[in-house]
Amino acid sequence: MIWLLLVVAAILMWSATSLLYKAGVHDGKEEHICLKYSVCVGIVFFAISLVYLIIREEPFSIFESAVRYWPMTVFGIVYAIVNTISYKGYVYNEATVESPVEGISGGTSVILLILAYLALGRADSITALLTPLRTAGILVILVCVILLSVVRNRENRKDLQDQKQKWMLRGLGTLIFPVVFAVIDGLETIVTGVCLDTTYGFSMPEGDSIIIVGMEYAAFALGFWVYINIKEKKIYNPFTKKSTPRILGAVADNVGIVLYAYAMAINSVSTDPLLAVYPVFVMLGGRLLMKEKVSKAQYIFLLGIVVGSVLVVVDTIS
Repeated sequence: MIWLLLVVAAILMWSATSLLYKAGVHDGKEEHICLKYSVCVGIVFFAISLVYLIIREEPFSIFESAVRYWPMTVFGIVYAIVNTISYKGYVYNEATVESPVEGISGGTSVILLILAYLALGRADSITALLTPLRTAGILVILVCVILLSVVRNRENRKDLQDQKQKWMLRGLGTLIFPVVFAVIDGLETIVTGVCLDTTYGFSMPEGDSIIIVGMEYAAFALGFWVYINIKEKKIYNPFTKKSTPRILGAVADNVGIVLYAYAMAINSVSTDPLLAVYPVFVMLGGRLLMKEKVSKAQYIFLLGIVVGSVLVVVDTIS
């Protein structure tokens, strides 16, 4: 039950994150907007890392955490870079496009995680982790999220026919940004699962993972802040009214990461597929709060995501 509460809370936090990040774009013509988003995220990440350093009962050891669990350390660097690039998606895409495509990783990454457990000898067989009911739920989520993304992207392309951004109409177009995020999110599932899971992984303390990734992201954010100041020839203040949605989004994002870390430590196999339900709340919020369009076909696939998530939850609780 604790695991389910953690996952539900993470879903709500990340749903709010997508809507707030989209609200923080404004006209989309702002210079260095991706770097400015990361500066806001880095500030919040740094604050949370400091809290964990203070409340940690034992002194933080670089060897015990950053070196011993080196995959998490390497991931923190990759995450800071790729996450910064992915913010461009909120400039070109509506939240109803960005969120579902990012959610594709929820169904696929858990399969990679299971294979990683098998390769490391942390699980005896794939059937012990991938039960029939859980498999059905993951497949339903994956198919519905993909179809949902295809339908919304098709509508988005029609809206862009009269605009000059011709590159958006070819191949992945603007979807390259959420797809890139989905790839890094899949990598995150593998790294956090292998490092944090107390059953199949190596039981890394959840707080240590947050400290490592948070401090690394904060270092990148500081570098981005200096770069912005040099290029724009003025001091960038991330605490203005214009940046409020970005700061609030960063808070929701990082709180979601903390909840996610604890949920992954309890049950890494079922956490990510269930998190794929958060696009439902994003799309409903986009429709009700931001007046974004949601077609009938999209509602059908939204229902499919909910059904798949219920299958995963029932299997996990039982």
